[in-house]
Amino acid sequence: MITTILSFPLGQILLAKTEQGLCLAHYSKTKKNIRQTEAFLKRKGFSPTTDDAAFKDEHKLFNQYFYGQRVDFSKIPVHFIFGTPYQQNIWKEAAKIPYGKTETYKSLSLKMNHNGFRSAGQALSKNPLIIIVPCHRVLATGSLGGFSAGLPLKKYLLELEGISLP
Repeated sequence: MITTILSFPLGQILLAKTEQGLCLAHYSKTKKNIRQTEAFLKRKGFSPTTDDAAFKDEHKLFNQYFYGQRVDFSKIPVHFIFGTPYQQNIWKEAAKIPYGKTETYKSLSLKMNHNGFRSAGQALSKNPLIIIVPCHRVLATGSLGGFSAGLPLKKYLLELEGISLP
């Protein structure tokens, strides 16, 4: 597993990938959070090494995104190494939400033929690929809903994409 760190106005994102694709895009506010994420990967049996050059495409796309350009992250291969099959299915469905659009937890669940709106929200709270799997685009009916990385970041990402906040 190789890693790199991206910086943007609200913090940093630790990216990690395997030979199969990107497996982690984890938001961190501080360097301490980055160290904690690296320690988590080691506890899971991975030996992450830093290789910034291996993330050229990801750096380019994230920089474009944070400068307000419409970016299609589906070009980046992903490798779900975390999560249950149910969570992974929710993440795959959420990854289909286009830039600048939103869905509700309810509509996302119904697309999956599942009535567990709360379980969809819980699955999204475990999303290992922030922005790549755009869980920030999933809202509660009539409100922002939750966001494991914090509502200020969710608002920032939605506003960056030109989405009106409820």
